[in-house]
Amino acid sequence: MHVLNQTMKFFLILSGFVVVFGTHACQTNQKCKYKPEPIFEKGLPRVVQYNFEKNGTQSLESLLLDSGVLLEIGQDVCNSTKQEYRFIVQGDYSQFPDSLWMKEAGKQMVYLSALSPKHASLKAWADVLEASRPQMKIGEDFEVQAGIKVRVDKVISTDQSTLILLFSQD
Repeated sequence: MHVLNQTMKFFLILSGFVVVFGTHACQTNQKCKYKPEPIFEKGLPRVVQYNFEKNGTQSLESLLLDSGVLLEIGQDVCNSTKQEYRFIVQGDYSQFPDSLWMKEAGKQMVYLSALSPKHASLKAWADVLEASRPQMKIGEDFEVQAGIKVRVDKVISTDQSTLILLFSQD
Protein backbone atom coordinates (compact mmCIF):
# COMPACT_ATOMS: atom_id res chain seq x y z
CA MET A 1 0.00 0.00 0.00
CA HIS A 2 2.87 2.38 0.86
CA VAL A 3 4.48 1.83 -2.57
CA LEU A 4 1.10 2.35 -4.27
CA ASN A 5 0.66 5.70 -2.51
CA GLN A 6 4.20 6.70 -3.49
CA THR A 7 3.48 5.71 -7.09
CA MET A 8 0.34 7.82 -7.22
CA LYS A 9 2.17 10.82 -5.71
CA PHE A 10 5.01 10.32 -8.17
CA PHE A 11 2.72 10.66 -11.17
CA LEU A 12 0.60 13.48 -9.68
CA ILE A 13 3.69 15.56 -8.98
CA LEU A 14 5.09 14.73 -12.40
CA SER A 15 1.94 15.85 -14.21
CA GLY A 16 1.94 19.11 -12.23
CA PHE A 17 5.46 19.91 -13.36
CA VAL A 18 4.64 19.12 -16.98
CA VAL A 19 1.93 21.79 -16.84
CA VAL A 20 4.34 24.31 -15.29
CA PHE A 21 7.08 23.55 -17.80
CA GLY A 22 4.62 23.78 -20.68
CA THR A 23 3.57 27.33 -19.80
CA HIS A 24 7.16 28.49 -19.29
CA ALA A 25 8.37 27.02 -22.58
CA CYS A 26 6.02 29.24 -24.54
CA GLN A 27 7.79 32.27 -23.11
CA THR A 28 11.32 31.13 -24.00
CA ASN A 29 12.50 31.65 -27.56
CA GLN A 30 16.17 32.37 -26.95
CA LYS A 31 19.21 30.60 -28.39
CA CYS A 32 20.90 28.54 -25.71
CA LYS A 33 24.41 27.15 -25.40
CA TYR A 34 23.20 24.14 -23.40
CA LYS A 35 20.18 21.86 -23.24
CA PRO A 36 19.01 19.85 -20.23
CA GLU A 37 20.10 16.22 -20.23
CA PRO A 38 19.12 13.45 -17.83
CA ILE A 39 21.45 12.87 -14.91
CA PHE A 40 20.19 9.34 -14.24
CA GLU A 41 18.52 6.68 -16.36
CA LYS A 42 16.08 3.80 -16.16
CA GLY A 43 17.27 0.48 -14.80
CA LEU A 44 19.59 1.70 -12.05
CA PRO A 45 19.76 -0.38 -8.89
CA ARG A 46 17.76 1.13 -6.01
CA VAL A 47 15.54 3.07 -8.46
CA VAL A 48 11.98 1.73 -8.33
CA GLN A 49 10.52 4.20 -10.87
CA TYR A 50 12.12 6.68 -13.24
CA ASN A 51 10.92 9.41 -15.57
CA PHE A 52 12.55 12.25 -17.53
CA GLU A 53 10.63 15.05 -19.24
CA LYS A 54 12.25 17.83 -21.24
CA ASN A 55 10.58 20.99 -22.49
CA GLY A 56 12.82 23.62 -24.06
CA THR A 57 15.41 24.79 -21.55
CA GLN A 58 13.79 22.97 -18.61
CA SER A 59 13.51 19.39 -17.53
CA LEU A 60 12.12 17.35 -14.69
CA GLU A 61 13.65 14.04 -13.70
CA SER A 62 11.85 11.92 -11.11
CA LEU A 63 13.20 8.90 -9.29
CA LEU A 64 11.41 6.86 -6.67
CA LEU A 65 14.20 5.25 -4.66
CA ASP A 66 13.91 1.96 -2.81
CA SER A 67 14.49 3.89 0.43
CA GLY A 68 11.06 5.50 -0.03
CA VAL A 69 12.53 8.87 -1.03
CA LEU A 70 11.04 10.59 -4.07
CA LEU A 71 13.80 12.56 -5.78
CA GLU A 72 12.85 15.25 -8.26
CA ILE A 73 15.53 17.07 -10.18
CA GLY A 74 14.45 20.22 -11.95
CA GLN A 75 16.89 21.74 -14.40
CA ASP A 76 16.82 25.09 -16.10
CA VAL A 77 19.70 25.13 -18.55
CA CYS A 78 20.50 27.72 -21.19
CA ASN A 79 23.41 30.14 -20.86
CA SER A 80 23.47 29.57 -17.11
CA THR A 81 22.60 26.40 -15.24
CA LYS A 82 20.33 25.64 -12.30
CA GLN A 83 19.74 22.19 -10.90
CA GLU A 84 17.33 21.72 -8.01
CA TYR A 85 17.32 18.38 -6.22
CA ARG A 86 14.20 17.83 -4.10
CA PHE A 87 14.34 14.84 -1.73
CA ILE A 88 10.76 14.22 -0.57
CA VAL A 89 9.97 11.94 2.36
CA GLN A 90 6.79 11.18 4.25
CA GLY A 91 6.50 12.58 7.75
CA ASP A 92 6.91 15.72 9.79
CA TYR A 93 10.57 16.52 10.40
CA SER A 94 9.99 19.98 11.88
CA GLN A 95 11.66 19.06 15.17
CA PHE A 96 15.05 18.53 13.53
CA PRO A 97 17.58 21.39 13.66
CA ASP A 98 18.99 23.08 10.55
CA SER A 99 22.34 21.40 11.18
CA LEU A 100 20.73 18.01 10.56
CA TRP A 101 19.33 19.18 7.21
CA MET A 102 22.75 20.50 6.18
CA LYS A 103 24.40 17.18 7.05
CA GLU A 104 21.66 15.20 5.30
CA ALA A 105 22.30 17.12 2.07
CA GLY A 106 25.80 15.65 1.86
CA LYS A 107 24.57 12.17 2.80
CA GLN A 108 22.02 12.19 0.00
CA MET A 109 24.67 13.14 -2.57
CA VAL A 110 26.85 10.27 -1.33
CA TYR A 111 23.88 7.91 -1.72
CA LEU A 112 23.29 9.10 -5.31
CA SER A 113 26.99 8.81 -6.15
CA ALA A 114 26.82 5.10 -5.29
CA LEU A 115 24.01 4.32 -7.77
CA SER A 116 26.49 3.58 -10.56
CA PRO A 117 30.10 4.30 -11.56
CA LYS A 118 28.78 7.02 -13.91
CA HIS A 119 27.40 8.90 -10.90
CA ALA A 120 30.49 8.61 -8.68
CA SER A 121 31.35 12.24 -9.44
CA LEU A 122 28.35 13.35 -7.32
CA LYS A 123 30.50 12.47 -4.31
CA ALA A 124 32.49 15.64 -5.08
CA TRP A 125 29.34 17.68 -4.31
CA ALA A 126 28.99 15.82 -1.02
CA ASP A 127 32.58 16.81 -0.19
CA VAL A 128 31.90 20.46 -1.10
CA LEU A 129 28.77 20.48 1.06
CA GLU A 130 30.60 18.95 4.00
CA ALA A 131 33.53 21.38 3.73
CA SER A 132 31.20 24.40 3.40
CA ARG A 133 28.65 23.32 6.01
CA PRO A 134 30.06 25.42 8.90
CA GLN A 135 29.67 28.63 6.85
CA MET A 136 26.35 27.78 5.17
CA LYS A 137 22.88 28.74 6.38
CA ILE A 138 19.59 27.09 5.46
CA GLY A 139 17.85 28.94 2.63
CA GLU A 140 20.83 31.10 1.65
CA ASP A 141 23.05 30.86 -1.43
CA PHE A 142 26.66 30.04 -0.67
CA GLU A 143 29.32 30.67 -3.30
CA VAL A 144 31.63 27.65 -3.39
CA GLN A 145 33.65 28.92 -6.34
CA ALA A 146 33.49 32.05 -8.49
CA GLY A 147 30.07 31.94 -10.20
CA ILE A 148 29.05 28.60 -8.63
CA LYS A 149 26.55 28.63 -5.77
CA VAL A 150 24.81 26.04 -3.66
CA ARG A 151 21.81 26.41 -1.39
CA VAL A 152 20.37 23.93 1.10
CA ASP A 153 16.76 24.50 2.08
CA LYS A 154 13.78 22.64 3.49
CA VAL A 155 10.01 22.59 3.18
CA ILE A 156 8.16 20.93 6.03
CA SER A 157 4.52 20.03 6.52
CA THR A 158 2.77 17.56 8.78
CA ASP A 159 2.52 15.02 5.94
CA GLN A 160 5.84 15.29 4.16
CA SER A 161 9.21 16.99 4.31
CA THR A 162 11.47 18.07 1.49
CA LEU A 163 15.21 18.64 1.49
CA ILE A 164 16.14 21.00 -1.35
CA LEU A 165 19.61 21.33 -2.88
CA LEU A 166 20.02 24.07 -5.46
CA PHE A 167 23.17 24.22 -7.57
CA SER A 168 23.59 27.22 -9.87
CA GLN A 169 26.28 28.52 -12.18
CA ASP A 170 26.20 31.94 -13.82
